[in-house]
Amino acid sequence: MTARKIIHVDMDAFYASVEQRDNPELRGKPVVVAWKGNRSVVCAASYEARRFGVRSAMPAARAQRLCPEALFVPPDFTRYRAVSQAVREIFKRHSDLIEPLSLDEAYLDVSENKTGLPTATLVARAIREQIRQELNLIASAGVAPNKFLAKLASDWRKPDGLFVIQPDDVDIFLLPLPVGRLPGVGKVTGEKLEKLEIKTVADLRGLVQSSLEQQFGRFGPRLHELARGVDPSEVVPDRPTKSISAEDTFEHDVPIAETEPMIRSLAEKVWVASRKETRITRTVVLKLKTSEFKILTRSHTPPFPPSTCEELTEIALNLRENVDLGPKRPRPDSGAVLSPSNFPRRPRLPPPAMGETRCSPVPFCST
Repeated sequence: MTARKIIHVDMDAFYASVEQRDNPELRGKPVVVAWKGNRSVVCAASYEARRFGVRSAMPAARAQRLCPEALFVPPDFTRYRAVSQAVREIFKRHSDLIEPLSLDEAYLDVSENKTGLPTATLVARAIREQIRQELNLIASAGVAPNKFLAKLASDWRKPDGLFVIQPDDVDIFLLPLPVGRLPGVGKVTGEKLEKLEIKTVADLRGLVQSSLEQQFGRFGPRLHELARGVDPSEVVPDRPTKSISAEDTFEHDVPIAETEPMIRSLAEKVWVASRKETRITRTVVLKLKTSEFKILTRSHTPPFPPSTCEELTEIALNLRENVDLGPKRPRPDSGAVLSPSNFPRRPRLPPPAMGETRCSPVPFCST
């Protein structure tokens, strides 16, 4: 079977880079894309700001303490969408098989490209150069035989990098990696693997699939595949989003009455993620897990979709009021999950009106 040729393109510090491109006074300076305020969080940070430790999803107040000279710029999603569409037009010159993951990244299957270039590496170089020349932005790209490896590769030489994993080099690249680099291996799974003395992908490969299934349930077979560099998933153009979710793991048990800050943060995350979609959410679902591992779920479908982050937050907080935990509290290992779903079609939303306040972006932003 002929190896596929997959490219993952990731726009570097996308929102911050667009702001620096469009405003010469911001170039070469630490830029933080976020609304200022105690409840605001960072959507994106320029590489100048990252040198001070500023990262996306960080509270804006902390970012300001780390980098007092940072220039805060409120997000402009209408402009970011327009630039993202221009990037996609460049992709379309090379392939019709394009799967956007967000405004700033996408997969392309160039097993058969439209420009006649002989290798996927040359296609990736051409895409990066066209983005640079036509849009005055930089992008990193990874080239590999599948999506999982291509995404790892695109992160390998950021910013402004290109990294290629040839089919014969998969093991050389993959086996030394920490297991935490595998998709889906978060804090809880990572702790379980550590208890099994599994630290690298090579260690993980030593476990048979039945053992992984016993330890990790349905995720076991997936771990077995990832440890071998296997990812059969195809590049699916315009994959419809069924739901968006954000979750928080509490470090300590939290009484239900004290969960408002966490729920507000989750609402900000899902609101920003929903702004990257061509559709808007309707149904809002709140889940809490108690110390007895019991999952409590509440949902609400309002007559009209929430039009602002504050409306979404209000719905989520009202759902919390409908949860009767008694003496129980959300368990620290699981915390809370907020998941809007049920997407009706929507027209493109207008930019914020003068004076309108919208919640600040969190982790689903540029890298």
